Amino acid sequence: MRLALGLALAIAFALAGVAGPAAAKPSPPVAPAPSVDNVYWMVDCLIEAKDNDLPKVLSTVPGAKGSATPWVLAAIGECLVAEHPIPAAGFYPRGAVAERFLYRDFPAAGASPSRRPAAVFAPVSAKYLAGAEPYSVTSLVMLDAASCLVRAQPERTYGFFRLERDSAEERAEMLAMAPALSQCLTEGPPFKLTPAIFRAFLAEAAYRVAAGQPRVFEDPSS
Repeated sequence: MRLALGLALAIAFALAGVAGPAAAKPSPPVAPAPSVDNVYWMVDCLIEAKDNDLPKVLSTVPGAKGSATPWVLAAIGECLVAEHPIPAAGFYPRGAVAERFLYRDFPAAGASPSRRPAAVFAPVSAKYLAGAEPYSVTSLVMLDAASCLVRAQPERTYGFFRLERDSAEERAEMLAMAPALSQCLTEGPPFKLTPAIFRAFLAEAAYRVAAGQPRVFEDPSS
């Protein structure tokens, strides 16, 4: 009787897919954390796929209403995978796109484009700034300062993107360029500068300068 009862319980546990009352439940998988490296992975994937929306990313004003639409349209597809989550901040995709397009479209600092450059947004007006969201204004201020730095040190800033991301060399070069960046700012940096943030704004600024559109704000005297 006891043997029959034990056999019945064993069969019941087997049918239930468990080893017995003391079976441990498997731990849920840990989701990967968003990273800037994943942004570059996605941009590379989209470039390889010849995505039509990716070149439009730099044509929108950072932080403006609808500015994220080209990136969202580009990202939704085969390059959007759970294994490569990306941060929410919009300047990372813009910077990664600009960096990849910079070396693709311009073989050297000051060189003529090797192909038709991607469109960049026109300088913004005082009217836009008066009604803009704070994030948009701070992004534009930072981009304007980065553009100033690129124009002051074109060869150095162009070569910055040859440095490995998140490396000691990248951080050292950022610190070496920080005084020149400070001279381009009327106030303190609007963002807490990290190498990744510095690189993102510098890349977009470098692309604007290379494409012949260095200004971020309209010249009020023109």
